[in-house]
Amino acid sequence: MKTKNIFIIGLLITMSIAACKKDDTPTTPTETITRADYVGSWSCTEVPLAKNLNFDCSIFIDATTTSNIRISNFASLNDTAFAIVNGKSVILPKQTYSGNTIEGYGNMENKNFINWHYYVKNNTDSSAYNTTFNRK
Repeated sequence: MKTKNIFIIGLLITMSIAACKKDDTPTTPTETITRADYVGSWSCTEVPLAKNLNFDCSIFIDATTTSNIRISNFASLNDTAFAIVNGKSVILPKQTYSGNTIEGYGNMENKNFINWHYYVKNNTDSSAYNTTFNRK
């Protein structure tokens, strides 16, 4: 009986050690995105239902916050919007400028490409847009 218990204890110890063996399988590194990765000049293509609109914009860090960026000429409206960065995700909170209310979100696919989905509303119209930003 004593030999059987020693065998079981030895088997459990061996299994425990084998279970703790380091996995040598390589992992895919995840890309860390910060506000600084958004900074720069971008070529933008806005796709509404009727026609495409191409324009340029610039993104810079909002120095008054720890999470916001500023986007000049967002939606080709000749003004500066702000967005909240959380890694690859960007939230465009509801804001009004140049007589238009904008709201939406974006996703940085890589450090050279951002996909945006947003609404632009003015007194007479409301339109949804899918817009791509490509780094210049």
